[in-house]
Amino acid sequence: MRSNYDDLSYFLEVAMTKNLSRAAERLGITQPSISAAMKRLELNFETPLLVRNRSGVHLTKAGLALQIHSQKFMTQWDKLKSNVLHACTEMGGSFTIGCHPSVALYTLPKIIPKLKAQFPSLNLNFTHDLSRKITEQVISYEIDFGLVINPVRHPDLVIHSLFFDEVTIWSSTQDSNFQNPNSDNCILFCDPNLKQTQDLLKKIEHTSFRFEFSNNLEVIATLVGEGMGLGVLPERVAQNNKKILQRFSDSCATVSDELCLVYRADAQKSDISQKLRLEIKTLLKEQ
Repeated sequence: MRSNYDDLSYFLEVAMTKNLSRAAERLGITQPSISAAMKRLELNFETPLLVRNRSGVHLTKAGLALQIHSQKFMTQWDKLKSNVLHACTEMGGSFTIGCHPSVALYTLPKIIPKLKAQFPSLNLNFTHDLSRKITEQVISYEIDFGLVINPVRHPDLVIHSLFFDEVTIWSSTQDSNFQNPNSDNCILFCDPNLKQTQDLLKKIEHTSFRFEFSNNLEVIATLVGEGMGLGVLPERVAQNNKKILQRFSDSCATVSDELCLVYRADAQKSDISQKLRLEIKTLLKEQ
């Protein structure tokens, strides 16, 4: 049987009292229990730690070495416990928030300054990917919180709806053959990896467009703004673009988006975690 923390604690008491009976009495356990603990240590270290005699015990060279290192270990263990408890109880700690890059651009600037002001000891890290991959990473404990679009329901996932968005086709405010469906040069930019894109394309007539792909919605929005083509975009991304974009008048096809805060309830029980998710919900619901 492997030795444990208690065995080392008992050993230090024996080393101090030089007597098994007295050590057992001070610890409030039976002498057989403390003798068994000493035996486990000697078996695990494969060397005698104590020399027993009529008056009590004294330490071997190995026992003296174990006494020194055990005292250091106990001190480090106490510091470790203190740091862990500090992280759980203080309004600080380290958390990772995951979201799609486009979601990050219209959400994080609105919440991070206020979170930092309210929780100055908070350390926030960010990771960016497709919403479905962020959701998977939350479920697998890799990410603390996710700001995800249309999350798939999962028994281990807590999902809070924040706000809705709409995906449709956008154009610039200028005339361009690249945005004219009657032209052979009409281009439709989209990200084929997004489920919203896939759903929207099922609702439109494909023969009107030449398709060109990008996995960056901000790049698509910029190209649309320059009149280089039409683009499949969420409304919030389109409105966040430097140049004004407008809904493409020849299409009324839309797909609804729902932005949600997701996390695992079993992984987010600390005071700071609860306050953090409440603040995120409050800040984003104000939009």
